[in-house]
Amino acid sequence: MRNFIRYSIILLLPSVALFNSCDDAGLLPTDNRAGKITFTQQNHLITLTPAVDNYMYNLWIFLADSSWKYYYSKLGNFNVTSNGSLVDASGNPVELSINPDDTVNLSRALYCIVTIDEGFVVTPGPTRILGGAFSIYNDSVSAVLTFTDTLALGSVANALSGPNSVFYFVNTPTNNGADCQKGIWFGDTNGTPSWPAGSSLNPGSGWQYKGWLYNRATNEYFTTGKFYSPFETDLDGAGPCAGSLGAPYNIPGQDWVVTGCSNVDNILNGNYEIFVVLEPENRPASLPPFVFKLYWQNQIVTSLLCLRRDNMFLQRVNFPKARIRITR
Repeated sequence: MRNFIRYSIILLLPSVALFNSCDDAGLLPTDNRAGKITFTQQNHLITLTPAVDNYMYNLWIFLADSSWKYYYSKLGNFNVTSNGSLVDASGNPVELSINPDDTVNLSRALYCIVTIDEGFVVTPGPTRILGGAFSIYNDSVSAVLTFTDTLALGSVANALSGPNSVFYFVNTPTNNGADCQKGIWFGDTNGTPSWPAGSSLNPGSGWQYKGWLYNRATNEYFTTGKFYSPFETDLDGAGPCAGSLGAPYNIPGQDWVVTGCSNVDNILNGNYEIFVVLEPENRPASLPPFVFKLYWQNQIVTSLLCLRRDNMFLQRVNFPKARIRITR
């Protein structure tokens, strides 16, 4: 009898081992091979428009080989749908992957960044939208990726994250206030900037600001100009349609007072909205607005009148945050 019990236990052992190796659903564990990438988005990246400007996201890690020589490894080129799924330029699903030769170097992974680049690239460009340092574990490496990281927008993103809005107002300083409903400026009514301190970008940083006026009735966009600093004039001053009867404000903005120069009619007629985008540096001026709305007022109300300020509201939902994990 004792031998029978011993024999029965031996027969049961494989079944016990199999049961213990299953997950809660009674299935074998998922694949935990080296180099498996999990990329999750808390605030997902904005959907780009590659058909318009050929921009796509690229995911990179910075790691060292056994000689401690650092290099970048590219994990994927992708766009993001409205629900955060990763797709290629045609909308087909994208799976991130790491070069198998790089998995042996994951113990020396240092940083991860997401860049916005035009066309196919083999090295990271300067327009970096997410960044974060890796933490190294026995079975994996992981990093929290933020817009405010020093390798993304850094201190500028921190500054922009402060107030919920900045001011704009309607007036035409280059025409001594005549036809005042044909000019718009980003500041207080005396021409004082209202953006948070520290929000100026450096030329060569990969980013710049651009203001836009949109007429919903005619579906027309009118740029107010590109700028790096909200505390001085933009790169085209008061614009090509400005007058010559007065000095422009020393802040970004635009006048459209020269007859026949533009289709801007009456900014206060209830058809217009105003916004500022954050866009890749040196993006061609002829293209429609970039998708990253930073500040936005969806309607310039008719009751605003000239020389009365109103708010453009910060679009915090567009500030991305993600996490990456790669198994070792």
